Amino acid sequence: MNSQVINWNTDVVSAIPISNSERKPMLLLFTDDYSSKGVLEAQIFNTLDFALWSRDNVILVKLDLTDSPNNEFLERNLSLKKAFGVQEVPTICFSKADIRKERINYQLIGKTGYRPGGVKAWIANAKQVLSGPSDY
Repeated sequence: MNSQVINWNTDVVSAIPISNSERKPMLLLFTDDYSSKGVLEAQIFNTLDFALWSRDNVILVKLDLTDSPNNEFLERNLSLKKAFGVQEVPTICFSKADIRKERINYQLIGKTGYRPGGVKAWIANAKQVLSGPSDY
């Protein structure tokens, strides 16, 4: 399996207009420097299948929850974690959002995480989560 370079947005606010203009939900990856995301990255994110699927279906946003002086979005990311009911990291949430009068309204579509069975099983599950009601 070739490792794929995937460009993740790190600022959810800048990802929202992209999500809306491309009519794709955001894949929000809640993570930190301490969580065991190795399996998720190795078996899912670093695969060609995921790179191709994500390019066509979602806007990738990595929300860093690491408490460090370098994390300029920590406060916003922690409040999103709370709003979406994320208990552990890494967790993936699919969301749509719009900005009205400088206020962001998020709509959670669904959540997932690592699933055994490799990237094809993960993508099948993600499609199921995303096939819920849509008003794009």
